[in-house]
Amino acid sequence: MKHRFRSSPSNLFMAATLMSLLLSCSRLPLQSQSDPNTLRLASIEASDFPDFIRSLDAVDPVAPFYKNQATQRDCLDFFSALTGSEPIAKAILDNAERYQVPVTLAFALAFEESRFRTDAINHNGGSVDRGLFQLNSRSFPALAVQEFYDPELNARYGLAHLQYCLSIGGNEVAALAMYNAGRSSVDHGVTPRRTLDYVSRILKYEDNIGALFNAKVASKATNRAASAPGLALGLALGPVQN
Repeated sequence: MKHRFRSSPSNLFMAATLMSLLLSCSRLPLQSQSDPNTLRLASIEASDFPDFIRSLDAVDPVAPFYKNQATQRDCLDFFSALTGSEPIAKAILDNAERYQVPVTLAFALAFEESRFRTDAINHNGGSVDRGLFQLNSRSFPALAVQEFYDPELNARYGLAHLQYCLSIGGNEVAALAMYNAGRSSVDHGVTPRRTLDYVSRILKYEDNIGALFNAKVASKATNRAASAPGLALGLALGPVQN
C-alpha cells in the first residue's frame, strides 16, 4: 500500500509544476559514427557536449540543506510533493546521503526509471526490472520479489549501485550509461543510442529539479538566514549531522 503525501492546494500546485518541468525535457542531438543504433561514448568531448559532462567534484545543491536540521523539513516537503509520497522521498534522500550520490541525480534517475512508482515492473525476456530504481532480478538474485517493491530497500540497492557506477565511470554520463546498458558496453566504448538518449533525459531532469529546488527551498532558506544568525552559521559551516 502506498503512503501518499498529504495534499493541499499549494502541494498539488508544486507537484504539478514539478511534473510539468520534468516532462518538458528535450533530447540532445546525437550523431552516429557507424552503426546508426550505436554510439561511441569515448568520442564525446566536453567541448562538443558541455551539458553531458558532469564533474564528480560538483557541489550537491540539496545535501547541505537536507542535513541541516533547520531546513531538513523544507527539503522533505519539496521532494514529497515531487514524488507524491513522503516515505519514497525520504528513502531516496536518506540513501543518496548514505552513498554520497547527488540528490538531484538520484531523483532524476528514479523519475526516468519508474516515475516514482514503487510497483513499476518491466519484463526483459529472461529477467525482470522492478520498483523505484528498476532493480534487475538477475543483478539482485538474493532479493525476494516483494523486497523489490519496498521503497527503502529498492533505493538502498539502486543508489548503492549508482554510487559504484559513479566511482568506476568517473562522471555522471558514464555512470548513467553503465546503469542502463551495463559496464561491459561502456568499457568497450560502444553504447546503444537509446542509452545516450536516456542519459540526456536524466541530466535534463536533474537540471530542472535543481533549478526548482533553488527557487522553492534554497533561496528562501538563504533569505531566512539573513535574519537568523543561527541558521546562517549552520549553513555556512556545513551540514548538521543527525
